[in-house]
Amino acid sequence: MNFIEGGFCHVTGEKCSLGLRGASAKNADGECELHGRFDVWITERNDLLITDMGFPAEEPNQCLALGINEPLARKIASEKAKQLGSSVLTTQRRCIRCSTQYWMTQYLDSRGVLETGHANFCPNCRAFATDEEMERRLGAQRYWCG
Repeated sequence: MNFIEGGFCHVTGEKCSLGLRGASAKNADGECELHGRFDVWITERNDLLITDMGFPAEEPNQCLALGINEPLARKIASEKAKQLGSSVLTTQRRCIRCSTQYWMTQYLDSRGVLETGHANFCPNCRAFATDEEMERRLGAQRYWCG
């Protein structure tokens, strides 16, 4: 994502902290502190959606930001929500074992996350939960839930 133009950051309005190489900085390299894995969308119902899962399932009206960090995504979404008089939604999940909120991209190894509802457990709980506990907590969901 190109956050700068003419040496100035679009987000902060100040000189780019990376200097001239800021214009070619890639999000994947993580050089800029503003880069990240979050996007901000305006949904069909004019709610603001912060997501780390790419293009939303519900057709969005507008994209406000792509590939930014979480604090910046929350700031952009809350400011726009105030303007529109709407609410902020996220794709953040709550663990069914410990109630911790987590983002899907917190999984470093995504193999098996979508199997039998394992994505309902945060990365920490998924690592320690036994198959029996997962089956007990998921109940009937273990057959269809991802």
